[in-house]
Amino acid sequence: MAIKQEHIKGRAKIAAGAVTGNKELENEGRLDRIAGDAKVQLDKAAGKAKELLGTGTSQATNWVDQAKSGVEGLIDKIKR
Repeated sequence: MAIKQEHIKGRAKIAAGAVTGNKELENEGRLDRIAGDAKVQLDKAAGKAKELLGTGTSQATNWVDQAKSGVEGLIDKIKR
């Protein structure tokens, strides 16, 4: 649900920036939307990877989770 909120927050910032003429706020909103979309795709990829790996490979599942966390951390750093 947090991902959807990020997407909505981005749309709000874009609209507010457009109304006020604040390009920086608009760009921040675009970045929020892109980050939200990227996280959705990352969740889908992680889920598919876990599905393909099967239940007997817990170590590989942990690696997928670590990679997902790392990418989400990068997205958050880029947004700052």
